[in-house]
Amino acid sequence: MTPARLLSLCALALAAFVCIAPAAAQPPADAVLIEVTETAPRAEGNVLEVAAATGQFQTFLRAVEAAGFEETLSGEGPFTLFAPTDSAFEDLGQAELQRLLDPRHHEELLALLAYHVVPQRVTSASASGEVVREQTSGGYQVQIDGRDGLRVNDQLVVAPDINASNGVIQGINAVLAPPVMVAQR
Repeated sequence: MTPARLLSLCALALAAFVCIAPAAAQPPADAVLIEVTETAPRAEGNVLEVAAATGQFQTFLRAVEAAGFEETLSGEGPFTLFAPTDSAFEDLGQAELQRLLDPRHHEELLALLAYHVVPQRVTSASASGEVVREQTSGGYQVQIDGRDGLRVNDQLVVAPDINASNGVIQGINAVLAPPVMVAQR
């Protein structure tokens, strides 16, 4: 191959790279982009304030408000909220969520939310290497497994140890159902 031909091929390859590279750097249209923020939620707020600051638990907070559970969770604590993320509520389904938020189902919503609250501080460190059963605010027990990460009733904690002044938030990837609610379905 002659030097002129080699130079011509290199120039053609460089031109192709310059045209294709910007398109390849763009994420696919169906990609999910996650915004990274520089500031973490402040631990001096209560569990509800810190949950609101994370931006991941808006549906859970809306349910807490609808159930009138804010005063309790703003109290002294300590509390552990096994708070379902917004995507966990999406998996529950819009129709079921609207049914639970209906004032006629207030007691059912309150029982559901109370099943996500343990009236003590449960962290990854405090549960490390153990499987324990803890009583929730609703009177039922949940199983907390700290042997490999942190799980509650076999649901993975996806946002662990978000500290607040009156407890800790453990973000989970599913909405837990109290035993009574499971039996009614």
